Amino acid sequence: MSTVGSAAPAGWGYQLLVLLHVVCAVGGFGGLLYRSFVLDLARRRGDAAAAGSLAVFGQVSQVAEALVYLALVFGLAAVAVGSGTVSFGRPWVWAALAAWLVMVGLLHGLVRPAEKKYRSTMLELAQLPPVPPPGRPTQLAALDSLYRRVGLGMGLFNVLLLGSLYLMVFQP
Repeated sequence: MSTVGSAAPAGWGYQLLVLLHVVCAVGGFGGLLYRSFVLDLARRRGDAAAAGSLAVFGQVSQVAEALVYLALVFGLAAVAVGSGTVSFGRPWVWAALAAWLVMVGLLHGLVRPAEKKYRSTMLELAQLPPVPPPGRPTQLAALDSLYRRVGLGMGLFNVLLLGSLYLMVFQP
């Protein structure tokens, strides 16, 4: 929540809250941005070990999601103690909050359920006996569909994140 072209509220409490907001945002959103990448790597490997690594990444993602929630708490607290360009009367604050709500909705409503199902389908597929060509296990079609859902959700998430960053840096 820095201000460009104007003086920021200089109180140490405000600055501490902004620092905590930024640290949590970097750790939280940074950890979540790698979701699609990890899923793609697991998809290329396609074995039970890859499903296990997805489970581990799921646990890391839970920590990242907690940091995303803390980023909201510290951001709102900073706005509450801020003055001038940083206040609840500014439209950019409400737009950033709305973007955050949509991002969290995407995570919980689209990405997380698809990842969970992807992980369980990969484990199920790894336990099946090999299918001779030209046969193809039905689970592969399900994996493709789930992969696209995660990709769509994370693509929208990333666009909203860029929009939020724009709002917080430039405060239009």
